[in-house]
Formats: sequence, structure tokens, C-alpha cells
Amino acid sequence: MKAQSEELTRLPHDKTLPRRIADILITRIFIGELKPGDRLLPERALAEELGVDRTSLRAAINQLASMNVVRPVRGSGIEVLDYREHAGLDFLSAVFAIEGLELGSAFYLELLDLWIDLMPEVIARARKRMTPSDLALVDTFFARQLEMLDAGSSINDIAEIEVAFQDALLTIVGSTTLRLLWNSTRGLRKRIVQMFFETIDLRAHITWQREFSGQVIVGAVEHHEVEARYRSYMLERTRALREEIARLSANPYTSNSNG
Repeated sequence: MKAQSEELTRLPHDKTLPRRIADILITRIFIGELKPGDRLLPERALAEELGVDRTSLRAAINQLASMNVVRPVRGSGIEVLDYREHAGLDFLSAVFAIEGLELGSAFYLELLDLWIDLMPEVIARARKRMTPSDLALVDTFFARQLEMLDAGSSINDIAEIEVAFQDALLTIVGSTTLRLLWNSTRGLRKRIVQMFFETIDLRAHITWQREFSGQVIVGAVEHHEVEARYRSYMLERTRALREEIARLSANPYTSNSNG
């Protein structure tokens, strides 16, 4: 067996060899190097190309098969499936965890719009289940962000509090399905929040969100008004971020490629 490929050795070694092999194949599928209907190289040839043992390669392919992104076809080898049609949250979570894999502007904009669409519904749902102690907890996130801003904390750290606020709301809502989606996108949500925070007057935004969330929670804003008001505000405030995202490559790519 030849030495491991450069593609494999570039990956962090805190994952097992099968996980790193799976990351390479997931990356090739996500960026379109391997397309729906393509066949993976025969096992011996693919193991030789990557410089890995066939046992580890089989374990990686089994992982991809469990995510419904590849499937064995009798007599034809391993077929690549369209992840958009067949894959689930486990594939999405795996994609977000791959270091050096850039999602591309189209994907970022989809997720930004998903954030803007989901958050007002989450806030409104949380209001129905919120206890006085929950109400006090929600406000502590905004108070903490303002304290950190005064102390000169990094945007990265303040973004972490924002994501924790989102997670706390989902805990109050109690929806397992939404929480699984939230968990799978946590790393990406933080990345988008951080990018957003870098393009706005952060203190003004935190203050607005604190006031708006408080009004919704105490019932000062009717349920049917929540989405319209939040969406109007966020569409205006994310203009600069959208312009920044639009300058990225539209399609996914790896950071070591030309994009």
C-alpha cells in the first residue's frame, strides 16, 4: 500500500482513519466532484489512491451508506446518490464538521433566509411555554452580550452567546425535531451570526433584539405580527452581509482549491 494521499494527510488527525476517509468522500460529493449516478472507484483502486487499508475504506463507505449518500448496486459497485434527495441531518452535520470545506454563497444565503424565517416562529412558540424563570433567563443572554461588548470581548465570543440564546429558546419550545435541526447546524449558525455581527452596529442590534424579544414574550406583540416585524428588521440589517456573501464562490469548494 502506498503512502496516504496528500488529501488525507491534510485532514486533522483527531478523527479515526475511517472518519477521515469518509470526510474526503463527503467533500467530493458535496462540491460536485462526485455526482449523482457516478460510481466510486473499485475498492482496491480507491484504497490504493488514498493510501489506506481496505478495511478502513469499507468502514468509511458503510458510514456514507448509512447517511444515504451512496448505495451498493449489485454487479456495478458503489453508486453516488443525490444527497439533496436522500440524505438527512447526519449528512448535514458531517459536512459542517469538515475543516477546510467552504459551503459557497448559495448555501450561506439559504441558511441566512432559514434563520430569518425560523427565529420569529421560535420566539413566538417559546412565549406560549415560558415561565417567569425562563423569561429572566432569556434576558440574561442580552445583558451578558452588552457586558461583553463593554469589556471589549471578541465578536466570536459574543456570537457564542447569541447561539446559546437560540438553543435556550428551542429548549423552552420543546420540539425534538427542531432541536435536532438546531443541533446539526450549530457550528454554521455561529459562523453566520459572527459574519452578521461584523457588518452591523452590534450594540444597536442587541438592544433591539432584547426589546423585541421582551415585547413578544410578554404579549405586547401579537403572534401574527412577530414574523413580519422580525423579517422586515432582519432583511434591512442583513443587506451588507448578503453583499459580502455574494462575493464568495456560488458553489461549495475546498479552501485549498481555487474556489
